[in-house]
Amino acid sequence: MGIYRHLSFSELQATRARLMASLQDRLTAPTSAAHIGRSVQYQQNVAEIRKEIAAVSEELDRRSGGSSRGPIYVV
Repeated sequence: MGIYRHLSFSELQATRARLMASLQDRLTAPTSAAHIGRSVQYQQNVAEIRKEIAAVSEELDRRSGGSSRGPIYVV
């Protein structure tokens, strides 16, 4: 029961593509700017985007018959 359960398969794929593009932009965009002697730096927090990508991917896997959980290790 994921938070993306209400979306169709094609909407999930589009959402994942949009989130991946956003992640790519955050990871490659500049983290500082300067103008007329003033400068600012900001952090590129990508943890939330990665959580959303994982949730969308989990829902896509669940719908396509893939495993929704990680592997089970027998010790």
